[in-house]
Amino acid sequence: MPTAAESATSTPPAEPERDARRAAILDAAARLIAERGYHAVRVADIAREVGTSTGAVHYYFPGKNDVLTAALRSAVDRAFERQSAELRRLDDAHARLLRLIEMQLPKVGVVRDEWSVWMQFWAEATINPELRPVHNAFYARWHDTIARIVRRGQRQGTFSADVDPDEVAVRLSALTDGLAIQVLTGAPGITVTVMREVLVAFVRRELSV
Repeated sequence: MPTAAESATSTPPAEPERDARRAAILDAAARLIAERGYHAVRVADIAREVGTSTGAVHYYFPGKNDVLTAALRSAVDRAFERQSAELRRLDDAHARLLRLIEMQLPKVGVVRDEWSVWMQFWAEATINPELRPVHNAFYARWHDTIARIVRRGQRQGTFSADVDPDEVAVRLSALTDGLAIQVLTGAPGITVTVMREVLVAFVRRELSV
């Protein structure tokens, strides 16, 4: 008689159910990565978190690296989709950029967990060349989001026409990443409030008409 794990993998679930299970596995993996670290998470931990078997996890992801890498990608994609939905509601470019900054602050909760996952993606991409194209694609998307907001502000007359939107995107990205790392690692004097103040001051100083 087949075990529960074998049954789970021998009869493919219907597509909606398959998508829901896959999403649940990725959500669980991302939570565990944020809490414990990339290399401390095992497939058995993910299965336990979801309430399923390791065989069921392996049905969707052949190996540990497959599920963990997919979880990293999924976490970043969800953050980007949430930000895009928020920004579309705002027409004014200045308001959009301030809202983007606010959504990037590593407050306790979902965003802080996403920052933890993202920082671990950086570390993995440093030593794993196969992850670099994915990492660089995420950065290009983030860079493009900032640059497009700056160009929008220039068309609206909100931002100075003398600045290079791509240069602003590079500098604001570097400043955001550097401050977030300091917040997450408990650097003395660098809090979420300080991070917000520094980023808003950058926008005011660099982009004001």
